Amino acid sequence: MPPELPTNNPLPPTIPSPMPSQKAQSWGTLLAIVVIVLMVIVGAFYAWGKRIAEQNTYAVPTATQ
Repeated sequence: MPPELPTNNPLPPTIPSPMPSQKAQSWGTLLAIVVIVLMVIVGAFYAWGKRIAEQNTYAVPTATQ
């Protein structure tokens, strides 16, 4: 015997995806800005250090005899 199918079984209500609160959204934005600024600062120090290292290799005096 096949199982009986319910006739008056409405679909369960769909639960909308929870939206983050306004405060959570602002913290997320602030965190993203801080991470991007830190990445720019680290990149600037890296490039600056590389430039200083290149200048120091050219300024090394040779030993005179």
